[in-house]
Amino acid sequence: MHRHNATLLRRIGTLTLCLGLASCGPIEPPPPTDADGEPIPRPAPLDDWLRVVEVTPSHAIAVRPTIEVRFNAYLDPGTFNSYSALSLRSGGLTSGGRIDYRMTRKTLRLRPRSDLIEGLRYTLFASRDLRSVTGAPLFPDTPAPERFTDASLPGSPPLDRPEVRWSDIAPIVERSCNACHNDPGWRLPRLTPDALRQTRSTQVDAPLVMPFEPAQSYLMHKILPDYPLRRFTVQPPPYSDAPPLSLDEIERIEDWIAQGAR
Repeated sequence: MHRHNATLLRRIGTLTLCLGLASCGPIEPPPPTDADGEPIPRPAPLDDWLRVVEVTPSHAIAVRPTIEVRFNAYLDPGTFNSYSALSLRSGGLTSGGRIDYRMTRKTLRLRPRSDLIEGLRYTLFASRDLRSVTGAPLFPDTPAPERFTDASLPGSPPLDRPEVRWSDIAPIVERSCNACHNDPGWRLPRLTPDALRQTRSTQVDAPLVMPFEPAQSYLMHKILPDYPLRRFTVQPPPYSDAPPLSLDEIERIEDWIAQGAR
């Protein structure tokens, strides 16, 4: 009798515990919404939000500034353009301008098309349409930094990239790439300007180099160590004897592509 009661109590206790878990378990929070109340897409289960890591300048800005916004991930080039990716606003005034994407540094740079008004406080806005290359949306509560204009500050340099020709890239390619690419046994594409511009990758449906578009050039996807969308390993492979490319060298290749890959 006592054994029967003990068994029954154990069963009741187990049932009570299960009911407690069912009734007190975590409740799925409602999806975040934008200013119009529309749901904001969430990142994929194993992905993170697209987040702003740093904004420079960090304090006052010149009346003709260049503002840099660095992100935690590479941007989908189809989700930003020169008019809406970044903008400065002060009251009813909105100032857009030229946008330059520094892919190697995961950075968007904004250069207003005209001088800002001295003494006004401007708020920097990033478009909610921005996405990472993996499709992650911009974090809903991304702060909008505020900066006062100060006419005593020197104007920022324009967005023009330093001139880079193939003659500047060739030594990098010779040192880190040609040991394999010049070996017939590997059957790899030759690394010349014409070959790179005219060849599509055999790994994905993308050009190795799309002139003026580094973010859409598979060569960049292959040489950036942490780029998430590519097949196989970074180039040059870590198991090879070739020295890896430095961040400055990768950025030089990016500049070469951005200027037409000539």
